[in-house]
Amino acid sequence: MGETRGILGRMSFFPKCTFQYFLDGGPELVPGERNQGRLVLHVPEPIERAERLLMNLRTEAWAGYGSGKNRRVVRQQLLLIPLRVDLPPGGMPAGRHEYPFHFDVPAWMPPAFDGNDCGIYHELTAELDVDWAFDPVSKLRPVVRLRPARGRRAPVILRSPNGFHESIVLEVSLDSAVVAEDEPLSGKIAVRAGHEARWDGIVLVLSRMTTVAMGHGDRRAQDVSSVRIPKASLLSGEAVPFLFPPDPTNVPTFGSPQLTVDYVVRVEVDIPWAIDPQIEVPFTVLPRGSEVSGEGSELEVGGARLRQMAHYVAQQTGLSEGKSPVIVRGRQGAVDFWLTDAPREGGLGVDVSLVFPGVGVDVRMRPLGVLDGFRESPLLPRELRDKVLLRVDAPEGRYARAPLGEAELHAILDGLGRADAVRMTDHSLEFHVPTTDDAERLVELARFVAHKAEIVGRVLAKLPFPTALEAHRAAWESAAAERGAFLVPTGPHLVGMPIGVRTLGGEERTFVVKIGTEWGGKPHGFIEISCVAAPLPGPAAAMLEGQVPHALLAPIRGRLTSLAQEGPHTVRGHAPEIFDDPRAAMPTVDALVAFWLDVRGERRVDAPYR
Repeated sequence: MGETRGILGRMSFFPKCTFQYFLDGGPELVPGERNQGRLVLHVPEPIERAERLLMNLRTEAWAGYGSGKNRRVVRQQLLLIPLRVDLPPGGMPAGRHEYPFHFDVPAWMPPAFDGNDCGIYHELTAELDVDWAFDPVSKLRPVVRLRPARGRRAPVILRSPNGFHESIVLEVSLDSAVVAEDEPLSGKIAVRAGHEARWDGIVLVLSRMTTVAMGHGDRRAQDVSSVRIPKASLLSGEAVPFLFPPDPTNVPTFGSPQLTVDYVVRVEVDIPWAIDPQIEVPFTVLPRGSEVSGEGSELEVGGARLRQMAHYVAQQTGLSEGKSPVIVRGRQGAVDFWLTDAPREGGLGVDVSLVFPGVGVDVRMRPLGVLDGFRESPLLPRELRDKVLLRVDAPEGRYARAPLGEAELHAILDGLGRADAVRMTDHSLEFHVPTTDDAERLVELARFVAHKAEIVGRVLAKLPFPTALEAHRAAWESAAAERGAFLVPTGPHLVGMPIGVRTLGGEERTFVVKIGTEWGGKPHGFIEISCVAAPLPGPAAAMLEGQVPHALLAPIRGRLTSLAQEGPHTVRGHAPEIFDDPRAAMPTVDALVAFWLDVRGERRVDAPYR
């Protein structure tokens, strides 16, 4: 295994001796086993005063503190195994001498390593004790190799904690947090939020961490390798893979009363002229040759994880999967709602939006300010009174009773105490919920929002009719029942009226119609028609506004005061008077559907409503 020469000299005070070590198991000591070997001495001249042969296996931990005059090194002995062989009278004759030996190395013995001003080393010494002379001595640093272990691959995902950064949210995953010493470490990283913030890139550092229990005690990092990912590669929000190859300087994860070694991947955000925020992802390194069973799982992070979560939430709730950053969306009667991924101030959260037809009242809600300590909103549930102020004013004389009273508002706003921001208007309710993207918590939130939309829909259905149109309530209610629409009485509005069309080419088109009332200035009716699956072509806008004639629009020009396209999927027209019976507007709706299909070059094969 090794060879060291003793001290040479001209006199018998300096006996000559050469040492050689031979371990049966090769050049390594294995903890938890009996390690056997032979010590061979080569003596060129007799050493008559040699009395005994001494061998020692010693393990020592050390840690340095300070520098210069304040430098101090603390040492603690972990193990000492002495061996002694007494020589016969007459000492040691010239020639080759062989002595078998063995050491029962305890299973807890750690491997040798050099850390950040600390370490553990093993030393095997052999000394020939010669009376009245300088003893020949040999020292050897054996390698201690921990026995292979069994482990199971364990994928892990970690997200930056709240307060990590004012806007940046990181997600990092390891394909397995348990690897063998001779295996690479791989994973992915993504920026979930904060793309607009000032930073240059992400630095991932594989670091060996030593916890020193001796002396003052501290935790010391020793960086092994690093990977830098520029900001441009992370702006899409999609995951970027990384890999750390095996490093020969690594040692397995181990613990001892003096020193403990473990490993982390340190993730740092490189921010110019600022302190770089960082998180650590721990992982375990097993001894070389260990059996790590199971397949490493590539946990998704960033955009892929968000899509994965959205798919799961949609499956569990029956809602529609949204397009990022929307998680899921749905509709309950006249209420459309959606949940949007919305991290804030370095923490994860979800924005919830519920949109419904305007209820015809002035709703003003704002956060409660410092100077509002003695103000109160009695219309609010108690759980929101210390968060927001609410004022609701209905147009004087339009309704026989206030459309949104305490009972209606409590029903709409109840259960929003966990939201850290709430905003309500006459046609929407929005709130932000701090949360994680734990699948079950998102499912719970989505179900709560769907139920809330159902409650809002019930409240809308029970609102009062305008006094001036009370005599026409029965006509509006009948039209809603006949056409499968939702009636919002305060408009009144018919919302979500479906018109299905089958074209000559075999496509199914579904148009959604809204017939309602606008009270600003002179009250009048309006018609709104939309088809998300079949956008209008570019020339349609000029035709609707009358700049380019179209035969299918000519018959309805006298029924509408204006007609315009609002985006590629919506057309809106205004009538000169309020609709006493919304069914009177259906011929105009049919004409608009026919025009929509015609400008797209499509023809319907089913009969329109009459």
